[in-house]
Amino acid sequence: MNKLKFIKNVEKMIDPINIGTTHFLQTYSKILPKSLQYKIIKKSSEQNPYMGFVVEPYSLFLCYELRDLDWAQSLLPDNFKLIKTSIFKDDDPKYYCIFGIFNVHTSAFWGTRMEFYIIAENKTTGLLSWVIIDYDTNTISYDEKNGLSDANTTTCVFTTAYDGEVIVDIQNERKNRTLISNGKVSSGQFNKLSSRLWLEGNLSVGYGEELTNSGDDVFALIFHPSEVEQALKLPTEIVNIQKNTWYPGLFEHEPSQIVCFPYAQHFLSDSPGHVSEISSEIELLKQYNEIDFSTFSKYSGNSIKKAFLIGQLISTLIILVLIATLIFR
Repeated sequence: MNKLKFIKNVEKMIDPINIGTTHFLQTYSKILPKSLQYKIIKKSSEQNPYMGFVVEPYSLFLCYELRDLDWAQSLLPDNFKLIKTSIFKDDDPKYYCIFGIFNVHTSAFWGTRMEFYIIAENKTTGLLSWVIIDYDTNTISYDEKNGLSDANTTTCVFTTAYDGEVIVDIQNERKNRTLISNGKVSSGQFNKLSSRLWLEGNLSVGYGEELTNSGDDVFALIFHPSEVEQALKLPTEIVNIQKNTWYPGLFEHEPSQIVCFPYAQHFLSDSPGHVSEISSEIELLKQYNEIDFSTFSKYSGNSIKKAFLIGQLISTLIILVLIATLIFR
């Protein structure tokens, strides 16, 4: 598929008005039982198997070597095992955990996310996988165990300054964790990335023990391989990690590698409940070239809207019955 056609179609899938409505309705829908939330999300994915997912420029990845491998393995579901990986093409492989920090606009939400991953191998498929252990965000989110969730940050800043400095200040007081850093991307140089980590890994994104009930819940992204072919390699000495209180003792004090993508990345992401089975770059390119945007509708919050309206109707009927009971006693 033509690059411009794919990018424009992904962007057209993202409707700010619909996202705003979904954000509003999420406040009410989260009171529903998580099993019912899952059914609603699953129903929506039948009509909308993909979400537009755009990672905005200057996404940052802080890559730390794991120190306590037993602890790291305990954070993974049984279907995943730790695996060494390179970050850039010619690096020595290590056991890694990674903080991914990015501004994002998608078909379902818009905001800032910081996701904490442990890199592992899916025992069933053999695919290298990014396993999301936990995340902090200033926007809504969904995972199998927690259902629909509000923002969980008290401070959530990820931005750039006029002189090319990337600024991170993300704090979650409830979980007593903070990551504060800054560094100039102008000091970075483009380097080839490890294709197994950045390409194969995006075909198998899983969830850690805290976020999943099933243990083997994964999703895939559809994209052109060039999106993850290269990125800026930032010298670790010019990035100032002022504070990082996540999982003390799990990983080394300073990151081994720091990656920055200075351009927007356009993906189609599986909607919750839908799984694309892609296992190689050849299959990925086939999906990319053959995807027909006309065969599925825009991702929408219609299922959530319907649940909200049904809930409102039931509440109104209950109130009317109570009023009638009081009047005709």
